[in-house]
Amino acid sequence: MTLGATLTTSLLAVLARPSTWPLALLGFLVRGGWLVVVAPIIVIPTPVGLANAVAPLLEDVAFGRRTGELAALITIAIGSLVLVLVLGGFVAALVEAEGIREIADEERIDWRPGPVGWRILAARSLAHVPFAFALAWGLARLVAVGYRELTVPFDVSVPIAWRILAGAPDAIALVLATWLFGEILGALAARRIVLKGEGVRGALRAAFGRLRRTPRSMLAIGSATTLVLVVVGGVTGLAASASWGALGTALSNGDAPLTTTLLLVAFVALFVGGLVLLSLVCAWRGAVWTVAWPGRSGEGDGTRSGD
Repeated sequence: MTLGATLTTSLLAVLARPSTWPLALLGFLVRGGWLVVVAPIIVIPTPVGLANAVAPLLEDVAFGRRTGELAALITIAIGSLVLVLVLGGFVAALVEAEGIREIADEERIDWRPGPVGWRILAARSLAHVPFAFALAWGLARLVAVGYRELTVPFDVSVPIAWRILAGAPDAIALVLATWLFGEILGALAARRIVLKGEGVRGALRAAFGRLRRTPRSMLAIGSATTLVLVVVGGVTGLAASASWGALGTALSNGDAPLTTTLLLVAFVALFVGGLVLLSLVCAWRGAVWTVAWPGRSGEGDGTRSGD
């Protein structure tokens, strides 16, 4: 099956199974997509604001004050983050498994019943180990560049965020490449777990083998679906941000109630419409890997029932 046929068949499958839309949106949100959703309607702190908030804490650390409170705060923060990541990852794994089964039923692909949540979570987590190392190194690079730009700025006419990103293109490229690798490997492994009932190690080994044998097709699928998600998320985010800004301006200026009401309705419509569109795209992204299952691995995977 060609790339175009796979993408088209996947879209038709999710249109025929709208129940996969909320599942995909939930998985997207709990995996961190909520940051993308709320980003257009929150105010990003300025460097001065961040410095004012962090400076007292750094001063206490430098002079050895409140070290016990700081250690307890760091411990609680790390523990809470790990708990949220584990619970969110498990919920995402459950909804991903259900979405895979929905599309498999639609495409008449056999799948193995049984609990698979923890196996999918483990496979996804292991697939993103390179991304975790790349992210740690990339953040260190960005912090170093950011410190340099704050102390000895190169061009103050350019926003500092762009200067930091432009100063560490290697870090950005490595983070994006390892993230895409982890997404592809995790998606392939998750489908082996659900459709064939394999364990974590076997699913990852087979997924890596398939990625190594057909890197072009796997990268094409991963890149194309991710690009569509970025475009849709960006367009809907800009629309929601523009309507939110207009609504805030109308409220602060005391505009006519009718104008304010229309702007509020427009914002709600754009925000909700963006969520619906995102749910469709996320469901389509997941369905692509399931539709690509039969006849693509070269191993007779996903035999269709009745064939």
